[in-house]
Amino acid sequence: MIFKHDDRSAFSPSRFENRQYSFLQNVLPVPCHSHNDYWRRTPLYAALASGCISVEADVWLFDDDLYVGHSVKSLTPRSTLESMYLDPLHRILKAANSESTVGSVAGDGKQGVFATDPAQTLVLLVDFKTSGPETYLKLHDQMAGLRNAGWLTHWNGTDRVDRPITIVVSGYAPFDMIKNFNTTYRDIFYDAPLTALEADGDPNMNESSSATAADRDTDMLRYKYNPSNSWYASTNVKAVDQSISSWFAVTPDQIQELTHHIHKAEIRGLRSRYWGTPRWPRSLRDQIWQVLLQQGASVLNVDDLRAARKGSWGRWK
Repeated sequence: MIFKHDDRSAFSPSRFENRQYSFLQNVLPVPCHSHNDYWRRTPLYAALASGCISVEADVWLFDDDLYVGHSVKSLTPRSTLESMYLDPLHRILKAANSESTVGSVAGDGKQGVFATDPAQTLVLLVDFKTSGPETYLKLHDQMAGLRNAGWLTHWNGTDRVDRPITIVVSGYAPFDMIKNFNTTYRDIFYDAPLTALEADGDPNMNESSSATAADRDTDMLRYKYNPSNSWYASTNVKAVDQSISSWFAVTPDQIQELTHHIHKAEIRGLRSRYWGTPRWPRSLRDQIWQVLLQQGASVLNVDDLRAARKGSWGRWK
């Protein structure tokens, strides 16, 4: 294929050196998701410096490689998933877990990217823009370095094991392939549809919860979308109500609908995420962010990292 001229800044994720890990030493992780992260001047790094625990990359499979960009016209030879995200994350984690890194934890070598909270996983949400099965297989192959280092959150057949990096897929991602590819080891998780979680065979969500934590975990696995195969449950905020981005206030009925969807994700052990929140007016955007946090949404989907940092948006409750 023909690529556009690559005018990306000379400072890119592919130039990472161990000494540069110091910029993450004092960053506090906050529940924000860096939407269209690859548009930023320094993809990945800007999000991490802001404390975002989730970043997003749109990927296209061409010429046996995965390229990152919003459209085919925006792709460049250097804008690959490996060069922009997978390789830099591998180097960051290698630096974070080296013996000489200040603040690293001794022992298992599984410190995450945030020195202030080593157990916090970073979600890389990969939005498939090309055919699901082929893109899935290529992504699976390119994750080998992180997988072999033991840095990927995975399902081991009975439990989910949290690790520094969690890979989640959306768009044309093939749910059935994700679920059936390997039932005893799975390190690619699905972004489930928040407003369409119910499926035939699901238990009644109004049934009383089981008495023990183990029983509750077993109950979760009875749902189609559950912690063994999915991580997020996401939707456009307008799917809740088309008018939610058209007025200057969120209504009580809209809040109730948001709460209902968030609850459906919670009982399945999934993290709720709303995208498509308005950029303007800012007062409406801030009100929607506040409502989402108050009602238990897991992450704020943000385009403006500066706005998310300002006013402590996304601080843990």
